[in-house]
Amino acid sequence: MNIMLVTPWRPSLTGGVSTIVRRLASEFRKQGHAITIFVADRDNCLREIEMLDGTAVYGMYLRSPVSSTHPMRAILMCYLWFPFTLLQLFRLARRQQVDAVVIQYPLPAMFYFGILKRLHGGVLVVTYQGNDAHDLALWEPREQRLVRFLLEQADCVFAVSRTLLSKVESVLKSVQLRRSQLLPNGAPLDVIESVEQAGVENDLPPNFLLTAGHLIHRKGIDVVISSLQEAKRRGVLLHLVVAGDGPERENLQRQAQDQGVSDQVRFLGNQSQRQVLALMKSCLVFVLASRAEGMPLVIAEAMACGKAVVATDVDGVPEIVQDGVTGVLVPPEDPMALASGLMKVHADDVLRSSLAGRGKEWACREYNWEVIANRYVGCISECLEGQ
Repeated sequence: MNIMLVTPWRPSLTGGVSTIVRRLASEFRKQGHAITIFVADRDNCLREIEMLDGTAVYGMYLRSPVSSTHPMRAILMCYLWFPFTLLQLFRLARRQQVDAVVIQYPLPAMFYFGILKRLHGGVLVVTYQGNDAHDLALWEPREQRLVRFLLEQADCVFAVSRTLLSKVESVLKSVQLRRSQLLPNGAPLDVIESVEQAGVENDLPPNFLLTAGHLIHRKGIDVVISSLQEAKRRGVLLHLVVAGDGPERENLQRQAQDQGVSDQVRFLGNQSQRQVLALMKSCLVFVLASRAEGMPLVIAEAMACGKAVVATDVDGVPEIVQDGVTGVLVPPEDPMALASGLMKVHADDVLRSSLAGRGKEWACREYNWEVIANRYVGCISECLEGQ
């Protein structure tokens, strides 16, 4: 089978959708499938922009007819370039003998692939990852119509959590999906197995809590810091290590200072995947206090590292964390509840060990990339047989 993976970002980048594309490409190749990767890049002409483990990565600019800053120019340029852009995609699909196109993180400009399906045939699969669904309601109506067209041409629409799929259907009212399914992403189990503890810092505080991610408001790290203050007020000192960087870092550091817990918080900045996994293996508890999420793979990674998880009960998180079984769930935006959850898991060795053990078993079974790739291939095969 020849599969084309489509993404907005180059797969050589670190994290997010780029990591997902790399892992899927690797698993598909292991199964003997031929892989082509297409990136919505900046060049008008289709070209090979990089190689990924022997797989050619092609890039080309996909013009959208919608622009809030230059609306008339966007329409004109899309109209002028449309035949040439579509012809290049069609030739690529023919040359690579593509049987299926799998889009990760659908954007309005990817409507070209809905048209390509009509011209070239084959299977079209679209997967929602997180912000692509969360931000859908913020897009202009014309952008939403482009996405609606793409989804209605797709043979199957996947989402990494039920919440994301529900958001898409609520925004694109009466959208006619031929088939929709829940399909989470996988954890890098092979990398986790090879990583040693304490691979980043040798002077980390003992029994520290860890959180990891982009330092933005949605991630709720300010709530974690406030929970440290609440725990301190109750006579318990909790130490937090923050892996990641972002626009909220200065505000978070200032907050920790103002709330009297700056000596309990360590900001490490951006870390590689292996470094984050090493931190996970070294921490006592992993915490994620997000205000909104898709399917936070970082939780599955922490579980696969054998760590108890305390997280907020939002969006796709309860699909990973079973409260009291594989972790502890608390309400979002509630530092007192988060402090209670963290203190409970921090102090109870038996509970912590039980949560960690069950969580690891769950993660290794449910978030295995080989299993997930098999589900993609199974869906594609069923759709091909039905054509």
